[in-house]
Amino acid sequence: MRCPSLAVLSKSALILALSSASLLAKPQDTSSPSSVTKPASFLGYEVGADYKLTTYEKALTYFEKIASESGRMTIQDIGKTAMGRRQVCAFISSADNILNLDRYQEIARKLSLARDVDEEEARELAAQGKAIAWIDVGLHSTECAPSEHAIQLAYDLVTGEDEMTRRIREDVITLLVFANPDGMTLVADWYMEHVGTEFEGARMPWLYQKYIGHDNNRDSFNSSQPETQNINRFQNLEWLPNVAYNHHQTAPFPARIWIPPYGEPTNPNKPAQVIRWENLIGAAMGHAFDANNQPGAISRAGYDAWYPGFLTQIVTTHNVPSILTETALYSLATPHEYTIDDLRGGHADLVKSAFYPSPWEPGWWRIGDAVAYCLTASKAVLDTCSRYRSEMLLSKYRMANNNIERYRKAGPFGWIVPETQHDPTTTARMLDKLTLLGVEVYASEVAFENTGATYPEGTRIVPTSQPFADFVKTMFEKQDYPDLRKYTHLWQGVVGRVDVDSGPLRPYDVAGWTLPLQMGVDTVPLAAAVDFPARRLEGSALREGRIVGVDGPLLLSAGDNSSYIAVNRLLAAGATVSRSRESVSVGEVVLPEGSFVVSDMPNAVAERIVGNTQVTGYRSTTQVATDPLRPLRIGLYQPWTASMDEGWIRFLLESYEFPHVVLHDAEMRTGRLSERVDAIILPSVAGRSLRSGNREGSVPAEYTGGLGEEGVANLRAFVEAGGRLICNSRSSEFAISVFELPVRNVMQEAQRAGFYSAGSLLRMDFDPTTPGTYGMPRNGTAFFGRDMLFEVDEDAQGVDVIARMSSDSLLLSGYVENDEAARGKITALAIPHGEGRTVLFGFSFHNRAQAHGTFKLLFNALSSVR
Repeated sequence: MRCPSLAVLSKSALILALSSASLLAKPQDTSSPSSVTKPASFLGYEVGADYKLTTYEKALTYFEKIASESGRMTIQDIGKTAMGRRQVCAFISSADNILNLDRYQEIARKLSLARDVDEEEARELAAQGKAIAWIDVGLHSTECAPSEHAIQLAYDLVTGEDEMTRRIREDVITLLVFANPDGMTLVADWYMEHVGTEFEGARMPWLYQKYIGHDNNRDSFNSSQPETQNINRFQNLEWLPNVAYNHHQTAPFPARIWIPPYGEPTNPNKPAQVIRWENLIGAAMGHAFDANNQPGAISRAGYDAWYPGFLTQIVTTHNVPSILTETALYSLATPHEYTIDDLRGGHADLVKSAFYPSPWEPGWWRIGDAVAYCLTASKAVLDTCSRYRSEMLLSKYRMANNNIERYRKAGPFGWIVPETQHDPTTTARMLDKLTLLGVEVYASEVAFENTGATYPEGTRIVPTSQPFADFVKTMFEKQDYPDLRKYTHLWQGVVGRVDVDSGPLRPYDVAGWTLPLQMGVDTVPLAAAVDFPARRLEGSALREGRIVGVDGPLLLSAGDNSSYIAVNRLLAAGATVSRSRESVSVGEVVLPEGSFVVSDMPNAVAERIVGNTQVTGYRSTTQVATDPLRPLRIGLYQPWTASMDEGWIRFLLESYEFPHVVLHDAEMRTGRLSERVDAIILPSVAGRSLRSGNREGSVPAEYTGGLGEEGVANLRAFVEAGGRLICNSRSSEFAISVFELPVRNVMQEAQRAGFYSAGSLLRMDFDPTTPGTYGMPRNGTAFFGRDMLFEVDEDAQGVDVIARMSSDSLLLSGYVENDEAARGKITALAIPHGEGRTVLFGFSFHNRAQAHGTFKLLFNALSSVR
């Protein structure tokens, strides 16, 4: 019998329904250690055995087997991976809880969203509900102990009959997820193929996720990858856990595991209660390690809580305590013996400290040891959830309810997303990303005023008076990363303050990420709480594309990123496309210079393509001066050193449907490149690595050597004969050196003058006189870290400056120092070499596919009109 939907029950009926359900006869639970297959019996080896790694397929088959043998576990598909594998969530709890998952899911939803629930009802629901504990493993697939431990953890939770495990099953619903199934199999297959050979510890020559490898832990708020989308949907829209635990390796040496508390700085939007819960859980984990005689747990050192792109930190502003651990790793499943001489610095003295109270004495370290530490950590998290079950449920309700009430009375009240945007489809994609993360987006049902401006009916609004207000603020606010030299009392654990006289203290990752700025979306702060009718948007904000007008060629705006998808489809269908030399007025709409003019295409085909790509096209008889678009045959160089930047660029090319081929070292060394491609993209890889690649003996011979002298010579000949070379960030210096270009990277000079950018969003100007900036605003935003600044020799000819730093104050979001030294410096340019051209980007035009506002710099380099 299924409990009625809680969403339609009154308060009294709800409590009665829950109470009645609890009186139903419980199903017979036949699970026992003897009836459930042990991992070793299925795998053929013990979990954590030396020199053994398990593929995802084998782990999933085992999960399905023990789920069929026990009423305490069930499996649900949550989506497909980038390579097409099933991604699943294993639910583990008591047999009664498993049969009533819908009921506990609805309780979790009501408490997490705090809509139409008062304190009394929340207390009663918290008493009835179960703690929802999310545990994911294997996000970084070379960090393999967590994935192996999940196999043992599932068995232990299903079969264990000790007091703690029985209590966990009764009080907690554990959601166990392999976060990167593709990578788990790729790494296991590679390692097992080479165990016992000279390449046993060799780095895999390709990424362990189809596109982005290690950066899958920087994709959380951007949700570009299928696995990230699956996890975000499951966490933030469907199950809304009370704790999220993200396993990683490796710990700061010589510690054996890193556990909370986090280091500084702390994101200012992170709720205080979340921080307290994380610290409490971290203390419980530390206690469990000491109780199990597992020394070496350390806190604070190494990992901060600032950047929300991580799988851990994305949920903290959703009122969810997020636990990160980093367990020690030597080399996959290969054991290693450490000696006291391996312990660096003060650690060799084995000195205790407040956050490292049980120093690890060196000895053997095996994957089995790491698995054991992971098991202790996971069970400590689940034990804490059990002991504090109702308090956790009630705490989450209070955080959500406080957000709703607080931001009805005090600002920031939210943000308006005006209908008129430079890039309409990217604006809609931003709203979809927010919706996937549980953010409430509204459309006004009437026209309204805000600080003297009038906005029409239908205007999108993202208010802060909602359960996940802190996440809304984190995405929309401009970040102000603290100068930790001024706040030493926050992170120095010594008696008295010690002043720091040094350069900037770098963040663990980036300092500024404001989503609308990165995506080129205009937003306006709400001056007051929303007091006019507005409806919550359901489904995607993307609308079907349309064509306005009847006669004349089809015009598509160069300002809309999705126009490039439409154009690539139109070209594939046989259309003739050119680009306007000037802006074009179509009624009240002004299309920017470089917009696309499409002819020789049947109306029905054009309407279908435009409709499916969500863009707005315009038919106009206005005479427009144009240059013919010359589609380039594109080659993307993929080194055997597994470049994440290459993966991100490949992802963009595929997402925006630019036809391309992947070029490896063999093709580059063979030559005759111009017979295959017109343009070659070099990802951000250092020059030495481009030339030499993997050293001989480090990987099988076919993956060594880089471009080599032959490849470098062929690349030079390719450009001199008329080819186009596009270099992102570090590869730009390689091109400057190889082609002896009249350009210098002056970043070091700026740094000596005190310039420092901690991965921030800076003001950048885009030269409107060059086709490289078609569709870009004259004054915009770009992500800039420890990248490049260029100066061009005075006598250089034919140079197109694409972008340069603003001449005004640079910082928009994040942290910079002494930006005067960088103002006005060139950051992107195109320069002739022989009959060809080289395009140099000193900064990442994609920033992990977050910087939609600068994607067009790449697209224009590939959509050539000269």
